[in-house]
This record gives sequence, structure tokens and C-alpha cells, in this order.
Amino acid sequence: MDIVEEILKREEKYRLCEKQINGFQFWQYERFYIYKNMRTPDKPFMKPKIKKWKLLKHYITHSGRVRKGMQIDICFLAHPRRCLKEGKYECIYTDEIARKFPDSITLERFYEEDHLEPVQSSNIVYMDRAIMEAALYSVWKVRFCKRSREKVEKRIHSEINAAMQGILTSAQIKESTGRAVGAYYRYQYTYKRLKKMLTRMNPKIVVEVVSYSQQCMIINEICKELGITTIELQHGWIGKNHLAYNYPAGSVIRQFPDKIYLFGDYYKNDIRCPISKDKLISVGFPYYERELEKYREHQRMDKRYTVLFLSQGRFTRGLSDAAIELYKLIDSRKVRVIYKLHPSEYDDWKEIHPKLENSGVEIVGKDGIPLYDCFGASDAQVGVYSTTIFEGLGFRLRTFIYHQEFADYLNGLIELGIAELVESASDLWEKIQTQNMTDYRVEYFWKGHALMHLERELRSELEAKASGDSVRGHTNGNEI
Repeated sequence: MDIVEEILKREEKYRLCEKQINGFQFWQYERFYIYKNMRTPDKPFMKPKIKKWKLLKHYITHSGRVRKGMQIDICFLAHPRRCLKEGKYECIYTDEIARKFPDSITLERFYEEDHLEPVQSSNIVYMDRAIMEAALYSVWKVRFCKRSREKVEKRIHSEINAAMQGILTSAQIKESTGRAVGAYYRYQYTYKRLKKMLTRMNPKIVVEVVSYSQQCMIINEICKELGITTIELQHGWIGKNHLAYNYPAGSVIRQFPDKIYLFGDYYKNDIRCPISKDKLISVGFPYYERELEKYREHQRMDKRYTVLFLSQGRFTRGLSDAAIELYKLIDSRKVRVIYKLHPSEYDDWKEIHPKLENSGVEIVGKDGIPLYDCFGASDAQVGVYSTTIFEGLGFRLRTFIYHQEFADYLNGLIELGIAELVESASDLWEKIQTQNMTDYRVEYFWKGHALMHLERELRSELEAKASGDSVRGHTNGNEI
């Protein structure tokens, strides 16, 4: 079953994107979780263990107060999963461009109920109090307002059950209903709190990452109401099988950003966004471009033909088994096999990959060489559908897609001849020994001079706002 196509078909039939309770369009806030559950039913969502003393500390120290009368050009909504660089944590999507706009503010969210600190960002406003108070409000309502809660629960369950019969189990429908009820109450509180915050800031533009997170969707709704332009910075793979960027034709989605700034033109293909194509703008990715140039300067020491395996989620054991089988087929004096662990595997990789240890395959983990060093040292990469595969294309690596479930997500690369599908380690080894003449423009995936393009587009947006040419409240923000 094509999960995305099936969900879109049911959304259109049951008009799910239009359903609402007291202004809360519950399906919008639940659809991506349902999609994830269907895609990986054996991998339930894991909530981090909450350290109450840390939350109390954040509540006291990170008030998130915004003074009246502020005049902000851009409000950046950073990605909470920051990267450590020179002793401080950097948002690789927003920090570099934010420095170009001193009259800006960065909103900071939790990362697994905590913050990665100290941060590189300046002019930080924390959302901790709004998030925590909304969570407490939701718990209180669910537990103590039984009559109103049951009414909301019955309505949501009825709609999801009718639309998703046959593709979700009763347990999954019940789980989705409970999650949506909690989101309903958090929404009621968060909307008011963030609207007050944004009204005080009065930004001309909001630039966000991961537009389908709950906070971003609420902010997008508020910005539609206030006439503030919202722009999402691409943070990973986008395609026809990523539900967050695909909707039935003609959908009007007030939680969706007004524009998306993309890594390159490739990502415009096939997606069915509820915004016009001219709102999908290729600007590149400054962080990636910066790192690519840095690692290109490194001199490669090992001259052997090197095959890099990129570990990924539920397919990880299949990939490590293929790496081990490939190693058995090659002459290690001429060919090198590297297995790059996923960060989630660093601590327990021996339990996940019991055969990898002492297999001859080189394992790169927490204390190993960085990912881009791996790319720089390699000739070919093997993965399933990770965003990392696209990063490898910037290094002009020969690309192999290992045939597992969801490998068809990257069919576009295979159809272009840029990637090759392989069924087994022996199939991979056979293809490695044949020459691939396919060439491609890296710019198609990663537009060059990214920081310049990004800054120019944002300044153009600000100038349009200043001159009154920018339309306040785009057509995809109309109330349903």
C-alpha cells in the first residue's frame, strides 16, 4: 500500500483538512503522526524521561518575556537539535543567516525536554513557559473536565474512525484520538500565548524550521491572522512520499508556511504543496556549502576504492549485513568498506549489529571521523532513503540504493540515472566493478552561493513589506 496516496485519498473523500472543533483543525495536527505510525508500526514514539528539576529551572530562568514596542524585522524559529561547534551549540539552519539581520529575534524550543546550551544564537527568546503551561493546562483539562473532554474525544474519534477504517487498527485510532485531544487543549492555551508574544514582537517575517511541528503550525495560523509572512527553511528530504509536504489538490491549509526556501530545484518535483510553485524558491543551504568546501580541501590519505554505508533506522541491520557480505567479496588491499553508524546507535551498536564487530568493516561511531570526512574519503555510498544520501551527492559519490521497504522514496534519483538500485551485496559488488557514466549538476540538489541567495531573498521580502507590495494573508490562509 502506498501510505501517502492512501491518506491523501481519504483526506479528500472525508474532507479531513477542513474538520475543526472550536477553531482547532485536529486532523492537521495529527496527520503526520498517523503517517509515521503507519510507516514504522514497530517503532512507537518514545517520550524522553522528564527531569522535573530541569523543567523547573527552565521555567524560572527562561521566562520568554517580550517587552512592548519592539520592532523586529525577522523572527527566526530555530531547530532545537543544535550542533556543537567551538564550545557552543549552533542551529545549522538559522544562526548564520540571523547574524546578517541584527534586528531579529530567535525563538528557542525544547529538545527532548531540555536545551543544548550554551548557544551561538543571539537575541534569544525562550518558549519554555508557554510550552510547559500549555502542557499543564492540557493535563488538567483531560483529567478534571470530564464532560467537555469526552465531548471533544467523541467527536475526534468519530471522524478519525470513519476516515481511517481498514488502514489503522482500533488501538491506533484510540491512540491517535488521545493524542489529538491533548493537542486540542495545548492548542487552546498556546495560541493565545504565542499570539500575544508575536503581537508584541511585531515581526515582518517569521522564518522557521520543521513547519509541521505543533509550535510552527500554531505560529503559521497566528501569522495568517496578523498578516506576517511565514517562510520555512528546508531541513531534510522533501518528496512525494513525505506527507507533510503533500495535500489533496485545492487544499486550503492555514497551518502551512507561505513560502519554502529549498536546497535546490530537485525538491520541487512531484510534491503537492498547498502553495503555488512560485512560492517554492531555491536558495541552497549555507551550512552544507560551508562544510562541503572545508572538507574538499582535505587531502585524501587512503587511496583504496572506498564504499560508505549509511546506517538508517529500521533498515540498519539489513545494511550492516550487506556491508559484511561485501567485505567478504572484496580484496581489502584495494577496496575499503566503512559503516557509518546513525547517532541513535552510538551507545548500543554492538547489540544492534552483533556481527559488525571484528568483521573487517570499519565502524564509524561517536568518536570516529565526522560524516563529511567520511564522504571526502569515499568513492561510493549505500543507503535506503536518508537525507544524508543527498549530502553525499555534493561530494559526487556514486550512489547505490539498497532495496528495502521505502527505497522507492528515492525513485526520482534512480529514474535520473544518478542512483542505482541494488538487491544484495553481490549485486552491489558487480555494479561497483562496472563503470557508471552518469553525470549530474550538484547545483540541481544544492544551489551554490547559498548564504548570498538566502540573504537576498529575505531582504527582498523585507523591502516588499516596507513598500506594502507583499500581500498580507495569502490565499492558503483563508478561514475554512
